[in-house]
Amino acid sequence: MIILHLFGWLVFSCIVMSFIEHQVHARLMHRKNFLSERKASFKKTFEMHAIFHHGHYSKIFSDEPVPPGEDKEIQLTVRKAPIKALPFAAVIALFSWSGALIFIGVVTFHHWAWNKIHLEMHKPEQKNFSKWPIYKFLARYHWLHHKYPDKNFNVVFPFADYILGTTARPTATDLINMQKQFEPQLVAQKVPVKLK
Repeated sequence: MIILHLFGWLVFSCIVMSFIEHQVHARLMHRKNFLSERKASFKKTFEMHAIFHHGHYSKIFSDEPVPPGEDKEIQLTVRKAPIKALPFAAVIALFSWSGALIFIGVVTFHHWAWNKIHLEMHKPEQKNFSKWPIYKFLARYHWLHHKYPDKNFNVVFPFADYILGTTARPTATDLINMQKQFEPQLVAQKVPVKLK
């Protein structure tokens, strides 16, 4: 029973984090808003993401890796993740202390995973996880976000996009271009793209 209880809180925490990730990405990183007009840190986040990041990766999806410390991309601060999670965790703690701790763990994992996979997507170093099917799905999903910036806001937990109707559907041309991007060895062998 306890395992089912903890698993339920894990699923709940991932769903909540998916909606938080979606809203932060869509409303703070892609749109000027009340906060970006008044606070330098929010303005910088908007400019670094919507202008610099999307401007740089509008024609290409990935480029050469850079030495550690020279990456100009927005990195989520993993050590601050538990602090950011506290307001939500405080509410969850009213129902379950273990649920609150699981939520803090999920937010911390999200920040760590976002940093790892987002960097690998745009500056690939062929990390071990880049061969995993889940990573390949997330990379293609994020590739579509760069093609359709008002879609696919989720990077780590792609759930809220489906519920909120912001999921991009790839065209036949998109599928061909994704295959060129993510499986160039298959294109060189002229393996056909499987369309649905």
